[in-house]
Amino acid sequence: MYFVTGGSFNGKSRWVKTHFNLSKADTTWLSLFEGNIHQLNEWNVSKPFIVIEGLEYGVRSSLLMNEPDFRQSFSMMLDSLSRWEEEHYERKIIWIGSEIGKGIVPMDKFSRGWRDMTGWVYQDLASMCQQVWAVWYGLATPLKG
Repeated sequence: MYFVTGGSFNGKSRWVKTHFNLSKADTTWLSLFEGNIHQLNEWNVSKPFIVIEGLEYGVRSSLLMNEPDFRQSFSMMLDSLSRWEEEHYERKIIWIGSEIGKGIVPMDKFSRGWRDMTGWVYQDLASMCQQVWAVWYGLATPLKG
């Protein structure tokens, strides 16, 4: 698995398409900007590349649904996706998530909880990924791998 993070609207998706040389024919692109992260459990993918973007919003939707033990269920999902990826050498899962932990700490309790949970989820994901990059202004900096 691979993880790309950085600021909103800083070119993460474009960088992923270019870096991994992705085409529509070989890539399933899943967006969590308006969807529940658990839609990933219902996927039926025949293409070797999966890009999952908007991870921070997947975390947010799960928190809005008051999902108990979200971090644990996300970790189990990561294990499952990792096993799928390892079944065939061509398979790659690429996560894209915007950095939301920098800057002013939010005043409201929910936003602070979202920020905290997103940080923990990103740490868990980064620990499982082969490579991690931060993309700012379209430029990638390797953080791992």
